Amino acid sequence: MIKDFNVVLKDFEPMVKDPKKWLLNGRDITNFSLRPREAWANWLLCVVLRKLYGDQITFMEDKDGDGILIDKKNRKFIITEHVSALENPLADPMPKGEDRVIDAINKKISRGPNYAKNKTLVVFFDGAGKYYRNKIREAVRGKHNFINVYIIGLLTSDEMGYAYAVTELHDDFSITFKVDIDFNFTKWDITQI
Repeated sequence: MIKDFNVVLKDFEPMVKDPKKWLLNGRDITNFSLRPREAWANWLLCVVLRKLYGDQITFMEDKDGDGILIDKKNRKFIITEHVSALENPLADPMPKGEDRVIDAINKKISRGPNYAKNKTLVVFFDGAGKYYRNKIREAVRGKHNFINVYIIGLLTSDEMGYAYAVTELHDDFSITFKVDIDFNFTKWDITQI
């Protein structure tokens, strides 16, 4: 279980700064059973949830899945299912905009309702360009059996740091937070978009 989000952020620095080596190919983390992109997406999601609901929110590895979100205060556990929509120069070109995310979600929907039961879906993407979260929400509303669907996308990366959008898709609305991480991976800031 993750106890110190500051320490873990620093651990993620080399992985995020070298995404081809770590985030794209799923290279194993030596002391954690999740793929780097799954662990990183869970970290991003948890820091937003911690801002909303308090620091009792964390996550842990799961030998059979893509991690478990934990609300220690309310003693709740939610299994995450991840799907990657990262730009891969060795694969066929992916669609741009919301189609990239919708295609990824549809891959998981096609696995059936039992596959989604009692799980939260996390879509991790980059390179989509301009996209509309409400178009994504409308395209998948009522078509899946996941508890929640979160889309987490890279907005920017430069000498100032990294920015990610973390969006929760509800049936009738979506809510997005921006997670800004400084270039040295020592602090972050969260704002609602």
